[in-house]
Amino acid sequence: MEGLTLILLYLAIPSLVYSAIQQILSWKKKKSVTTVAKFPGPKQYPFVGRIHDLPRFSMWLKFKEWADEHGPIFQTRAVDQTFIIVSDEKIAEELLVKRGHIYSGRPQIRSLINHKEGVGYSALMDRHDTWKTQRKWAHAAMAEAYKHHFYGHCEKEMKRYLGLLLIDPARFLDYTREYCGRVMSRLAWDDATQGKANGDSADTTLHCMSVSGPITNTVTPLWHLPSFMNPWYNFEIKREKEQRAWWLNNFRLAKDRMLKGTLPNDTWAYRYFEQLKREGNESLDQEEEQEIFASCMIGFVNLVGVVTISGPLKFFLMAMALHPEWQRKAQEEIDRVCGDRMPTMKDFPDLPTVRACLKETVRWRSGVPLGVPHQAERDDVFRGVPIKKGTIILACEWSLNRVPEKYPDGDNFRPERWLEPGWPTYQEPLTRYPNFREGQAMHSFGWGRRTCLGQNIVDDEMFVFGASYLWAFKSGPKICPRTGVPVPIDTQATNSHVILEPLPYHLSFKVRSEERARLILSNYQEVMGELKV
Repeated sequence: MEGLTLILLYLAIPSLVYSAIQQILSWKKKKSVTTVAKFPGPKQYPFVGRIHDLPRFSMWLKFKEWADEHGPIFQTRAVDQTFIIVSDEKIAEELLVKRGHIYSGRPQIRSLINHKEGVGYSALMDRHDTWKTQRKWAHAAMAEAYKHHFYGHCEKEMKRYLGLLLIDPARFLDYTREYCGRVMSRLAWDDATQGKANGDSADTTLHCMSVSGPITNTVTPLWHLPSFMNPWYNFEIKREKEQRAWWLNNFRLAKDRMLKGTLPNDTWAYRYFEQLKREGNESLDQEEEQEIFASCMIGFVNLVGVVTISGPLKFFLMAMALHPEWQRKAQEEIDRVCGDRMPTMKDFPDLPTVRACLKETVRWRSGVPLGVPHQAERDDVFRGVPIKKGTIILACEWSLNRVPEKYPDGDNFRPERWLEPGWPTYQEPLTRYPNFREGQAMHSFGWGRRTCLGQNIVDDEMFVFGASYLWAFKSGPKICPRTGVPVPIDTQATNSHVILEPLPYHLSFKVRSEERARLILSNYQEVMGELKV
């Protein structure tokens, strides 16, 4: 594959040369123009900017290095694309919230087809009528489900998860992503058996939209090669076709059940079909284009709910194993509040240490360390510096989460920052804070008009997972059977997608008591029939 890539790269050279000529001509036009103000940043080189030393993997570490050198707002360039990197919350708020009417576009992801204008990826669309319709519908659907704490699906799926972990602990990473996929698939279509497929589909989609994914996302001229010699384009055509067919098939199966009266009213599909009925469409007949629109709307909400939660949960398992003192503190709290019964959402106010460990996990190892990119939709001037239409703005989460004034000792896992007065992030009452719905450090969910709609399900799903897992198991690094020493865990080894998961790592698990082992198996048996395990 590497040889093929090199051949194709050479074939792309004419496009690169053409781009270079265009840039030279633009420079000539600007010769007579007075030099304009710029934000500070690393030295830029002709044609390439700084693309030559900008890593495709763990790019946020380079941005943090440059932020330390050049300040909380700096700019750089990759060929002809300008980036402005922000590492200060107030600056991010000024640009992405107060000027959200300017900086709420989405940049072109080369290896995703028609994502800015089409119906398939609402979080990646430009702001147009399709985006507004889908976002409004998703917001209302998520808010209604939150009123009922997602109908208890998180607790039911945790009973399955704990049973599987007890029986086959080596597959804990697979089960963690599947847990997230099953919760979302149950909410979407009442089919939790789609959980694994949902997780796998989400992971593949993230690969295709990430800088660390197809080389065409960074060497964009390769995308324009003829299809017979363009493996990236052909892969994406096939992937998107299969994903849309899968979404549409689930949508139509749900419609058949709605007509038969067997679709539960706590699903998002039911909510959609009920709206059609209220509009007078009792037969639920629609044009295929309308069905594709709706199936993509529900399918993408379903997909995003997997990838935004599975990564943080995997990092949480890692953090608990590497910080046994906090694992012990959280378990003592759970035992005091819950005893031998498995925790539920009703225990939320009484388990602040559990919530602090979860909140600190997302700060310590952000699931979106680069931040999701915004694009300027028109020319603007900020603090005397012109910002051209098309400029990409990144509020770098990795840097924001390490600002020493806000997050002292930011490189280390310190849950006490959310629990003890005197820390900048401390909030009262502890029956309410910390959480993922409101309060400090909510920038993890994005900014302004492009803020993620999933804070509530993240809050519920992560709490139920964290509290139930710590109620059931003790964990630590796996001990090598040959050397007798712990197997190292690289906490920064990730897939480097836009939304991260850690690379596979090893843990050891021990159920906390025989009584809890019995309860885990009893709970698992209780939900087997309902969850189609």
